[in-house]
Amino acid sequence: MPPYLKRTLSWLHRWLTLILLPLFALIIITGAILSFDPILDDLRSGSAAEAPADAVALVQLLNQVDPGQRARSVVVEEGRVVLLEFREQGRSQFMTFDLDTGESLEHRGERGDFFNTVKHLHKDLLLDAAIVVEIATYLMVLVIIAGPFLAWPRLRRTLMGWHTLGGWVALPLVLMIAVTGILMSLHIGTPRLPPLHPDDRPVGMASAIEQAMASGDLSGVREVTRVKRSAAAVRGVDPVGEAVHVVSRHGVIRQDHFPGLVKELHEGTWSGAWSGMLNLLASVILMGLMGTGLWSWERRRRQSRRRSGDAHADILVAHASQTGTAAKLADLTRQALQAGGSRVLHASVAGLSVAELKGFRQVFLIVSTAGEGQVPEQARSFLKVLGGADLAGCRFSVLALGDRSYTHFCRGGEQLRAALLAAGGVEVLPMMTVDGDPAADWRRWLDQVAAQLGIGLGDVAAPQGDQPVRLTLRERRQLNDPADPDTHEVWSLRFESDVPLTFRPGDLLLVRPAAGEPARPYSIGSTPDEDPRSILLTVALVSHREADGAERLGKASGLLCRQLKEGDVLEGRLRAHPDFNPPEDPARPMIMLAAGCGISPFVGFIAEQAFRKRPGPTWLIFGNRKRAGDFFHGEQLAAWHRAGDLDRLDAVFSRDPEGGGYVQDQLHAAADELMTWVLERDAVIYVCGNARTLGQGVRTALAEILAAREGVTVDEAVRRLQAWEAGGKLRMDLID
Repeated sequence: MPPYLKRTLSWLHRWLTLILLPLFALIIITGAILSFDPILDDLRSGSAAEAPADAVALVQLLNQVDPGQRARSVVVEEGRVVLLEFREQGRSQFMTFDLDTGESLEHRGERGDFFNTVKHLHKDLLLDAAIVVEIATYLMVLVIIAGPFLAWPRLRRTLMGWHTLGGWVALPLVLMIAVTGILMSLHIGTPRLPPLHPDDRPVGMASAIEQAMASGDLSGVREVTRVKRSAAAVRGVDPVGEAVHVVSRHGVIRQDHFPGLVKELHEGTWSGAWSGMLNLLASVILMGLMGTGLWSWERRRRQSRRRSGDAHADILVAHASQTGTAAKLADLTRQALQAGGSRVLHASVAGLSVAELKGFRQVFLIVSTAGEGQVPEQARSFLKVLGGADLAGCRFSVLALGDRSYTHFCRGGEQLRAALLAAGGVEVLPMMTVDGDPAADWRRWLDQVAAQLGIGLGDVAAPQGDQPVRLTLRERRQLNDPADPDTHEVWSLRFESDVPLTFRPGDLLLVRPAAGEPARPYSIGSTPDEDPRSILLTVALVSHREADGAERLGKASGLLCRQLKEGDVLEGRLRAHPDFNPPEDPARPMIMLAAGCGISPFVGFIAEQAFRKRPGPTWLIFGNRKRAGDFFHGEQLAAWHRAGDLDRLDAVFSRDPEGGGYVQDQLHAAADELMTWVLERDAVIYVCGNARTLGQGVRTALAEILAAREGVTVDEAVRRLQAWEAGGKLRMDLID
C-alpha cells in the first residue's frame, strides 16, 4: 500500500473514531441491547407449529379472546397453542390459548416499553434525527473497512495485537451489520409495503387475517405481527404456497419473503436466539475494538507528554542534557522549589514548544555543552525554532554546565541564552557557568533562584559527583580484522579495580589523556552484577593524516588502544549516565540501535539482562561495514541470542553483498514489528553511534515509519519523536 494512502486511512480510522466516539458508542450499545430481543422472544416462545392454523378458526379465537382487537402479535405453536401479545399502558402481556376451545392456558410473562425506546434511540436518537444516525453509520463503515488495511493479522499478546486480530476476525460480521443498516436506511433489500399514512389506525389481528383471506385466498396462518404501527404482516399459506400478506387499511400486498434478508441479518432475527447472540457478539467486539483503540491512543498521548511536576505550574525548569547531569540537576531543582511552596514543572527542552515558554512566570534552563561547543543533540531542534520565535516578556535564567579544558567552555548554554535574548526574552539572573563537578555551583545558583522568587528551599541533597577510579588494564583484544583495510581499528579493553565499583551499563568512564586535556567519555559495556570490579570498553582508534603524511592519533583513543599495556594503571572518573541505563522496569522491552563502537553500552545491557533473567524482551540492530571484518562482539551476541537473553538480533553490513545496508534500512524492513514494540509494548529505543550518520539516519527513518503507521505528517512525527526523547522513550547517546 502506498505510504500516503496508509497515512490517510490511519488518519480517518483514528480521528473519525475519536470525534464520533459518543455517537458510535450509542449506536453500538443500543444495537447490543436490541440483540437481546430475539433471544428473549425465542426463550418465551414454544415450538413453532409444523402446520399452520386454519385461518377461519384463528379468526374465531381472536374474536372470542380479543374482541377489542388489542393484540399486537399472534404466533401459532405446536399442540394447537396460540400465543398472543397484548399491549396496555406501555407494557406487553404474553398469554397462550387453546385454539380449539379458546381456554386460557398460561401467562408467559410481560415486557415493558424498554426495547421500543431503545429501538428509537438506535434509529433516530429519540429526536427524529435518523439522518444523523445514517451518516454516522456510513462513517462507521469507513472506519471498519480502513482498520484491516492498516495491519496484517498476527497473534501478538499485546493490547493492539488483540485489537488488530479481533478486527480481522470480526470484520465480516461487523461489516454485515453496518452495511445492512445502511441498506435499510436506503430502503434497499426491504419489502414493499402497502400505502401507509401517519394518521391511520392500527389494523387488528383478526381483521388483517380476514383481509388476507379475502384478497389472496389465505387458508392457513402461522404468525401475525404489527408492521410500521398501523399495518400487519400475516404469515401463512395460500393457493400458491407459503407467503406473507402485508395488510393496511389501504390494501394488501403479497410477498414471498418478509421482512427480507437485509432486515433479518441486521436485527438478528433470521435464526431466533442464535442469530441474536451472533449480533450481540458483533456489538461486543465493536465496543472492544473501540475501547482498546481509545486506550492505546490515550496511552501514547500520555507517553509523548511525560513530564514531572505540577499540572498548573507557573515556573518551568527545563534541561538540555548530554550525559544526564543537566537532567538530574533540573529534577533536583524542581524538587527544591516545590518544597519551598512553588508550583513547578520539569521537562526536557526536546518536549517543549517554544510558545509554551511564555505561559510561565519564570523559566530556568540547565544546559550542557556537547561536542565542539554545541547544545546537546536533543536540544538542537528547539534552538533552531527559537530563531523565528517571539518571546517578548519571557523571563528566563540559564545555568550552563561545561569543562574549561575544552576549547568552547559552556558554549551550549551561551548559544541557548543568545537565542532566547534574540527572540525577545528577558534574562532575570546572569548566566552562571559551571566547570566540572557542578554540585557547589548548582547550590549557589539555586540559592539565587530562591532569592529571586522570594521563597525558601526544601532540603534537597546535591547530586553525587564523578567517582574517581584507579583501573588496571587486564585485557586488550582487537575486534576488527587488521588485514582488511576497509575496517576501522577497534579494541575491546577490560579494566580491573582494586575495590568494588558502583555503576550500571551505559554509565561513562572519563579518560583524561594528559594534564590540562579535556576528559573523553567512554560508554561502559559491562555490568557489576557479573563483577563489580570489572569495566569493559569498546574503543575505536581515532587517527588522521598530517600534511606531511604522518599519522596522528587521537589523544585518548591513542592512549587506550596503543600506549597502555596489559598491567598498566589508568586514572579516570566514573560518571553516572541515568538517561542511558537499561530500563528500571525489568519487564519493559528495549530496542538497541548501534553502529560500529556504538555497540559498547549494549554489550553491558544484554549482559545485565542475561545475569538478572529480566523478563523484558530485547532487540538489537547492529550495523557496520563487513560481517567478517567488524562484527564487534558478534560471537557473544550470537550466544546470547541462542540462549534467549537477546530475543532478536539483526546485523546489517553496508559493504557486504546482500548485507542489508544500514541500520535505518533494517528499521524500514521491520517497520511493522518495530511499531508494535514501541507503540503497543511501550519499548524504549536506545541509539548509540555517530550523530551525523546513525543519529540522523535513525531519526529520519523513525519519523517516516511513525508517519506512515499513525497517519500523520512527517513534521508531526518529528515532533512526536521529540516528545519521546523528553519522556525517555527515545534515548540517544551520540557523538559528533
